[in-house]
Amino acid sequence: MKKVREVIGIDVSKNTIDVTFYHSRQHSVFTNDDKGYRELLEWSSAKLESGSYFFCFENTGNYSLKLSIFLSSMNLVYVEESPMRIKRSTGLTREKTDKLDSYMIARFGWMYREELEASNIKPKEFQELGRLLALRDQLIRDRSGLKSTLKEQKHLLSSPSTDPCCKVLERSIKHIDK
Repeated sequence: MKKVREVIGIDVSKNTIDVTFYHSRQHSVFTNDDKGYRELLEWSSAKLESGSYFFCFENTGNYSLKLSIFLSSMNLVYVEESPMRIKRSTGLTREKTDKLDSYMIARFGWMYREELEASNIKPKEFQELGRLLALRDQLIRDRSGLKSTLKEQKHLLSSPSTDPCCKVLERSIKHIDK
């Protein structure tokens, strides 16, 4: 990517993608779907010479996966980078907007263009494994939170100041705990 003349930074969110050219700072917003991606390609190809640019965006899980699949299917060069790495490269910023984020992502791509390697779609098995691991992590966090809540409720209900009618709840909770 050393011969690149422009980097297109994309801030991906659930419904939209904010897109900024690094050098010209031209900005536009598209929907985060196939129609929006086609409009993005029309907009960028009208302004830039084919092969002289690449797309750069943060890996935002499911929101950026659709964009990755689309760009891969069109055989376009893109870099999907860790949000933490991009954030660390930008330093402190006073304001945070999607437009500014897309510019900062483009800036990151330009600064590291010689080191960055084009991204590729992971095989479906790895994608599914990633989703399952994320679900497992979420279930573990939920379970821990519920156990903590149950412990707090037991402590509250076993207090001498607890109203006698709540003691029925205490017995119910003990039954659930078994």
